[in-house]
Amino acid sequence: MARRASEDTVDRAFVLKPEAHGLCLSIVQPGREALVLEFPAGRTLSVGRDREASICLGSPSLSRLHLAVELTAAGPTLRDLGSRNGTRLNGQLIQQEPVSFSPADVVTAGDVQLALVRRSTLPSAVRPLLLLPEFQSELQRCSNETALTLFEVDSQEPQIDHTVHELLRSLPELASVGFCADDSYVVAADAAVSLWLQRSLAQKAVAPTRLWTSPVGLSGQALEMALDRALSGQPVADVPSNESDIPEAFRYPSLLRLHSELRKVAPRGLSVLLLGETGTGKEVFARELHRLSRRSGPLIAVNTATLPDNLIESELFGHERGAFSGAVTAKAGLIESADKGTLFLDEIGELPLQLQAKLLRVLEEQTVRRVGANQERKVDLRVVAATHQDLTSLALEKKFRQDLLFRLNGVLLRLPPLRERSNEVGALARHFLRTLASNPPQLTPAADALLSHYAWPGNVRELKHVIERAVAFSDGFTIDVEHLPEALRGGAASGPLPREVHPAPDVRASVKDFERDRIMAALRETGGNRTKAAELLGLPRRTLVYKLSKMNLDEP
Repeated sequence: MARRASEDTVDRAFVLKPEAHGLCLSIVQPGREALVLEFPAGRTLSVGRDREASICLGSPSLSRLHLAVELTAAGPTLRDLGSRNGTRLNGQLIQQEPVSFSPADVVTAGDVQLALVRRSTLPSAVRPLLLLPEFQSELQRCSNETALTLFEVDSQEPQIDHTVHELLRSLPELASVGFCADDSYVVAADAAVSLWLQRSLAQKAVAPTRLWTSPVGLSGQALEMALDRALSGQPVADVPSNESDIPEAFRYPSLLRLHSELRKVAPRGLSVLLLGETGTGKEVFARELHRLSRRSGPLIAVNTATLPDNLIESELFGHERGAFSGAVTAKAGLIESADKGTLFLDEIGELPLQLQAKLLRVLEEQTVRRVGANQERKVDLRVVAATHQDLTSLALEKKFRQDLLFRLNGVLLRLPPLRERSNEVGALARHFLRTLASNPPQLTPAADALLSHYAWPGNVRELKHVIERAVAFSDGFTIDVEHLPEALRGGAASGPLPREVHPAPDVRASVKDFERDRIMAALRETGGNRTKAAELLGLPRRTLVYKLSKMNLDEP
């Protein structure tokens, strides 16, 4: 009898899906069940006892942010984050520089041990848990039949901890389980499984300190938003199921993913670092993050590059009466003013080194000490920092504190430059036109094409000012090529362009327009580098920064 071909004997229902890298992170604490987490590629995971840590563990032997692990293209790496008790790799203390981390290694941080485990070697009874960002990505694919169960338990007793993990292991394969923080889990499954889990907790005498289930009929983005609000303790009623909660400024293909990231980060209080060129709208992102977080305090925006050198410490941290000459009254600083709100630090790379240490203490301890004060004041704030500089390179050059960089880099978001969004320029231009007039002029096809093919070194901010200028020079009905600045028109016309004849309302206005154009041209020539642009213009850098702010060129 002929042997059946091997491919005919394979039961497709039991073929395992190929894993991208096949690694999990095992975490063991004394008297606790081992925790096994999916290890996402390309993302830095911080471990500590702070809620801002990617993996929040309740061990008092850990620092708030103790260590970080990352799965790079070259393989897994590990680094200490300036912890109090240190991090040991196979018994040897490591520093803040990344070191290789393999499945054969054992990492010790306080009384916590970590190891890499190949998924193929895990016992069948072990269920790797998803971290929240990956869990929320799963929710995007969920249907109306999916229900969420979020619960927290007090697992000081080993028996309770064992019972909880036994229940999680009993869930069907189709259920997704997310790890929120120490003793906090969320399960996505159909309604019957969700109900079974809740009843099983009660039957086994496990009384959750917190229990929440999702409203019926939510799916995809709405289900994810419901979880966001539940995690932050907000009411889940009236969760929108469409894009009505997304501002128009973010309804572009290149920004929708970033807005989704903002929604995930907003309830958790993580520090956020925004990287992007000048004019990409970093403050717009900071304000949207503050709106989504629904913190009760204000958003305080600070451009560290524009603060005078002799007053920057007093402006940020405040001062007491008599702290220095001219301090006739006590004054709260900008950090203190952001209490219960959001502090947005633009151009963080310009902050002097001596103040970086003080800012790090504010972030670590959530306290601020005014200049001349003996006591510290408690503050509750979320910090969003922004820069167009490479902070990693500055840290290597000892121009920026590496520990502050780690602290600010809770979540890193890169804002795309406008030249990478050329297919969205026309829509953005029409958006600005609608904000300028109730009956805005229309872009001609030639003007639309010219806008889309320009490199936009000044990004969205430059586009906004170009549209404002075009509206001022147009006839109120259409905006054509001739209404756009010379920098955009260069080489656009086959013959000489008709000379623009417009009444000059004021000599001072003409001078301001000339100065604005010269500054923008210098920034374009230097790729947005303010220091080089200042040298090109023959101005001190702070004078240039002041002029940008005065002309409203320093706002998105």
